[in-house]
Amino acid sequence: MAHPNAATIERAFSAFAEGDIGTVMSLWSDDFVWHVGGDNPLAKDYEGKEAAAGFLGALVQTTGGTFRAELQNAVADDVNGYSLHKGSATMDGDDLEELTVLEYRFRDGKIAETWTFDFDQRISDRILGG
Repeated sequence: MAHPNAATIERAFSAFAEGDIGTVMSLWSDDFVWHVGGDNPLAKDYEGKEAAAGFLGALVQTTGGTFRAELQNAVADDVNGYSLHKGSATMDGDDLEELTVLEYRFRDGKIAETWTFDFDQRISDRILGG
């Protein structure tokens, strides 16, 4: 049986796929921080739920609504979690795919912090408008 925090990660991916950002935000702590790296206009630390939700909206907008995140696996314990997903988007007529690991820190059953680690930063930067 999966740890409840792994189930939280799975719920976040499912809600994002359905466009339900409200549910995604409900899984984040009030002081949530998302660290997005790379060499692109969206690379920065997003502090707070609203800022992080803004990142997701900008991601969808930048890709013309074509971005998809397909969860491959999620594991977690009481404090830490990790997910692997395949991200895809169509940019300038090119179908792009890349793998990303997200690292999570949990507090009181909520996602308190997330770090993004892309397997191919060049593809991720292109998806993120770089």
